[in-house]
Amino acid sequence: MGTLSTVGLSVGEGIRDQQRLHLAGESLVSAVSAARFDAMTKNLALQNRVHPERNQFTVALKDDEPDLWQNLPRGVVFSKIPSRPITFFSRGSAAPAGSFTLENQRGQIQVIVSLSGRVRWKRKI
Repeated sequence: MGTLSTVGLSVGEGIRDQQRLHLAGESLVSAVSAARFDAMTKNLALQNRVHPERNQFTVALKDDEPDLWQNLPRGVVFSKIPSRPITFFSRGSAAPAGSFTLENQRGQIQVIVSLSGRVRWKRKI
């Protein structure tokens, strides 16, 4: 009975870790896509910024201090970020193009932003 409960807990942790990684990926894609949409509708230059040491990300006006940072789920970290913040412009384009990689012990998710402003993500196992 003890062995079965140990296996069950292990499987449950794995599923929770997968869900946390998926949630982090969806949250980041949503924030990046919202920045592009807001830049186009409000005629602004908006940046996606990352604070990798604190596992946080945000959207802010270019060169302004952000008001609110969003935390990644527990156990999920940024393993790769663009060298400069990605800025979206009023026509929907982005500069520079780049990708963010989120990871935990269950895998990686890469959020990719092209120069045209297209945002997509792919899971790496």
